[in-house]
Amino acid sequence: MNNKAKALSIVLIAIAIAIAIAGAGWFAYKKSAPKNENVVIRELESTLPTQWELAKKLTGRDILLEEGVKLELIRSVQSSGGTTALQALLANNIDVTSESAWPAWINVIARGGKIKALLPFRVSTKDNDSNRHGLLVLNESSIHSIKDLTGKRIAVNVLGAEADYVIRLYLKKNGLSISQVQLVVVPVSQQEQMLRSRQVDAASSGGAEFELAVANGGVRQIPGTRNYETKGEAVASGIGFRNDFIEKHPDAVRRYIRAYDLSRRIIYSKFQKDPERVRKAYAVISVEKGSNPRLARYYRPNLWTPDFPFIVDKDIQWWIDRFIEDGLLKPGQIKPSDIYTNEFNPLYKKK
Repeated sequence: MNNKAKALSIVLIAIAIAIAIAGAGWFAYKKSAPKNENVVIRELESTLPTQWELAKKLTGRDILLEEGVKLELIRSVQSSGGTTALQALLANNIDVTSESAWPAWINVIARGGKIKALLPFRVSTKDNDSNRHGLLVLNESSIHSIKDLTGKRIAVNVLGAEADYVIRLYLKKNGLSISQVQLVVVPVSQQEQMLRSRQVDAASSGGAEFELAVANGGVRQIPGTRNYETKGEAVASGIGFRNDFIEKHPDAVRRYIRAYDLSRRIIYSKFQKDPERVRKAYAVISVEKGSNPRLARYYRPNLWTPDFPFIVDKDIQWWIDRFIEDGLLKPGQIKPSDIYTNEFNPLYKKK
């Protein structure tokens, strides 16, 4: 078994263990909690400014307090990424997941994980992806096309999530397979350093980290490796809860999702009016938290689109079809409605 197969096996074993732990507590309750129960929701602590912090810095409003949401922040000692977040959710270490892309959701739910995505997080469009994502290499690298990746080491933030499967797709499109490269797990914040020190041959970081690396000079993007070029425009990821938590605390879940949606709309609106003010606030919070304030220069709201789309079947069915093509799922094994619901989206029933 090669290193990539071993690594993927470890990811799947971890998911299976987390599912078993979550399943053990599935029948631990007999009825839903009272509607007004004072529920504390556990979420992973972020080293970057959160939307709760940014909305408060911009408006002085505590959206969580306004909506009656109480959070407990849980520190993660693992690499960040969708797979890690969902494992923590399944293991009952947290109650709500941070952003996780659809491949990670599909992997977990196909193996029996009882979780549900409730709100879209990131939208991939031509405008917001063109200059913020792709595989980066050093200027002097011998890699000039996807076909030159054979035998190379590629940094990804976590296995079993979006970067992993997007790389599989564009390799396949160019006549290569995932077995011809080596995926190396490196947190996004360290990928540029690993690339410049030549510990990896390419880095798959996106967003502000990608733009900062480009601005620092000496790197270039491999053509054809942008997410949008691989899968087109779609809602790319979501946040959600375990099914048992949703059933036991529906009112707390609804208030959390309402607060989340309100805070991101506030940030989006402020950014449209004065992006530099928002970026300055982001930098101030970054300094307070000990994270890199230079990233603030490239900050953009995650839902970089004015219509705040709902999750729809096609966003997830595209990935299910790719999994079936690669033999990772059986036809009919899961369907998009197993992955998500818009029921808790505060605007869904008004549409």
